[in-house]
Amino acid sequence: MKKLYDIAELQDDTIKLTLSRLLQKGHRDAGEMPIYMFNIRRLDGVMVGQCNLLAGHDPKMYYTGNIGYGVWECYRGQHYGLRAARLLVQFAKELGMTEVYLLIDTDNIASIRIAQHLEAENLGIVEVPSGNLEYLKGSRQKYRYRLQLT
Repeated sequence: MKKLYDIAELQDDTIKLTLSRLLQKGHRDAGEMPIYMFNIRRLDGVMVGQCNLLAGHDPKMYYTGNIGYGVWECYRGQHYGLRAARLLVQFAKELGMTEVYLLIDTDNIASIRIAQHLEAENLGIVEVPSGNLEYLKGSRQKYRYRLQLT
């Protein structure tokens, strides 16, 4: 199992995730677990997006999930988000996590497809309560997916 600072980079044959920031005590709106933030780069070094892993479970992260990612618009359609998600899933396993949750806006077709490619279980739609940080960002409903890490 990896320790808190043992990770600097994760990669596959197309991208690498380079640790950009680590919040050891989490975020007040997402819980007290560590949050690993990565830049998504092609192997030639070009940055194509960012992703993160909330390494644990806390009731505050019910509407955010464990894995988040964003690929810059000009790099979309090349499966960088799926590749990043797979690397984050592997990292979560190495940290000893037994499951991860993905919370996806109901109109985010690309992220829904990523959850399906990961073979995550769709637990249904949750209503985001007003006052929640995700609500303030514009989310009203999200699909809640669970991926068992066995």
